[in-house]
Amino acid sequence: MAGKYDKYVFHPPHIQIKVKQDNSVVFDGLMIGHQQLGYGLTIGHQFVKKPFKSDNPCHTHNFDEFLAWYGGNPDDPDDFGAEVVLYLGEELEKHVFTRPTMVYLPPGFPHCPLEITRVDSPIIQIEIMLVGEGGTREPYFDEDKGKTNLIEMVDLTRR
Repeated sequence: MAGKYDKYVFHPPHIQIKVKQDNSVVFDGLMIGHQQLGYGLTIGHQFVKKPFKSDNPCHTHNFDEFLAWYGGNPDDPDDFGAEVVLYLGEELEKHVFTRPTMVYLPPGFPHCPLEITRVDSPIIQIEIMLVGEGGTREPYFDEDKGKTNLIEMVDLTRR
């Protein structure tokens, strides 16, 4: 039976993002985008259970993006059993997070690579992109130009 407000209810698909070079998984969680929602937003959520290094070079977007990492302990929101390393700006300023953190990335701001170097207990990673059609991702440094299709997205949703 269809409900009056079904158009406001979404079920994000289970998406896995793999680095094409070595087939390593850098995202395995729920992600829903503007294609499904009908407006300029993409949001992804995953539990991180082991360290990984993204092959994503320093890049910029033409939209606002937020990255967040939270502890996975429902009894203690400050319990963060991991270390996240993110490089910011054209200088690749290194930032190391060992507590719950949110990072705002304005349009045109260089960021990445990203590495989760230690996971003692699962953490939650959230990515929010305020973009619809026309979003861009451009490598920042000349030596990375042309490296725009390094990942493969696979829909693992159970239908």
